[in-house]
Amino acid sequence: MKITMLLPLADNHGTSFSEGKIEGILNSLVTQFHGCSTDGTVDGRSIDAGHRHRDISLRVTIVCERERLEEIRLRIVEIGRELGQISMYFEVRDYDGVQFLSTA
Repeated sequence: MKITMLLPLADNHGTSFSEGKIEGILNSLVTQFHGCSTDGTVDGRSIDAGHRHRDISLRVTIVCERERLEEIRLRIVEIGRELGQISMYFEVRDYDGVQFLSTA
């Protein structure tokens, strides 16, 4: 299965995460899932509870066995919590579809 997540490059107040922080997250995904690829940045906009949000994120793709879906879902929630995000974009191809995972 193919998983795509959007890794925010800044917190909810617009302060950029350090390059080391982003590299650390990517390296942890490589270690846990034996690889990942990045496909440039995306400019996302949303409305949550009446507030407009804009996120510049890195598109990250991971390919792994379908039996690892819950493991990767939990890891992305952990990343979201680590970065102080309300939710994380999470898309599963060839299995399930797009999901938004609560980090609360």
